[in-house]
Amino acid sequence: MKAEEIKVPGDSLAQLSKGGAVLMVCRTCGKKGDHWTSKCPYKDLAAPVETFVDKPVASEASVAASGSGKGAYVPPSMRAGAERTAGSDMRRRNDENSVRVTNFSEDTREPDFLELFRPFGAVTRVYVAMDQKTGTSQGFGFVNFVNREDAQRAINKLNGYGYDNLILRVEWATPRAN
Repeated sequence: MKAEEIKVPGDSLAQLSKGGAVLMVCRTCGKKGDHWTSKCPYKDLAAPVETFVDKPVASEASVAASGSGKGAYVPPSMRAGAERTAGSDMRRRNDENSVRVTNFSEDTREPDFLELFRPFGAVTRVYVAMDQKTGTSQGFGFVNFVNREDAQRAINKLNGYGYDNLILRVEWATPRAN
């Protein structure tokens, strides 16, 4: 059995591939290889397909919940009747116990920091800023501790500490401006 080749001028996708014939199927009429969906001659005769609605009709309840009649987006957690869970508060980072670490080598990773800072107390989060293109660290990062006293001890011991042929600078992280 030999696969037949269907040639459409300027259509490289409909040509024969090594595994067999690649046939384009029109989504409007269902014909194979004859034409593209956008060029379908039967487009006007076909039954209307469910189309994408740019702006869904807002019900009165959703308009009242959002507070404005213009369809402004309201996150699910802020909608009327949404439960306030402790999980959303738990995920929020505690910036008061955050330590900023600078001047370390580009080979340093988060597990290295975890190993370095864990002896001072319970660590909740470690972040090393990475370059998106090269995948190497940018020389700064943050370590969050459960207790402020543990963070202070880490600052006292590790500020000026020689690590991977560089002198670490460890200080309190300045809180984000929201």
